[in-house]
Amino acid sequence: MSEPQVRRFPFLLTLSVLTNLVLLGLIAGVLYKARPADPPARGERPGFELSREDRDAVRQLMRASFEAGRESLEARHAAERRLVEVLSAEMYDEEAARVALEELRKADEVSRDIVARNMLDGMGDLTPEQRGLVARLMAGNLERRGGHHERLEKFRERREERERETEDRER
Repeated sequence: MSEPQVRRFPFLLTLSVLTNLVLLGLIAGVLYKARPADPPARGERPGFELSREDRDAVRQLMRASFEAGRESLEARHAAERRLVEVLSAEMYDEEAARVALEELRKADEVSRDIVARNMLDGMGDLTPEQRGLVARLMAGNLERRGGHHERLEKFRERREERERETEDRER
């Protein structure tokens, strides 16, 4: 009789099993990392722990302020549309563009003043917590705008750097 043969896994089968394990690990890793952190409950904002009544009072003040300035806001939007029309005209008229821009600036200033005046008039009726909410809302708007200005500054720096590099290469 002949000796029993020892069965060996073929090389390709082993390679296939290892490849499948690697792929399984990659997919599991991606799915594990893609899990979002626990989001805040719907309708809640982190940092705004005031009662619904407090938030409603602030919302009512803001709505009333913008309602008082509605005509000036509409005038501002009309001035904005005029500027867009002047800039998008087939023949560019620099003087008309300057006039339209100045009208927009004046309308913007008037509308902001009316809204701000009405907001300040109503702030005395709010509680300190409600005024704090208004302050936090304003601070959040300032932070977002600050990020925009920082990105613009970085853009300008990169543009100036590219211009300097171009000048250096031309020399």
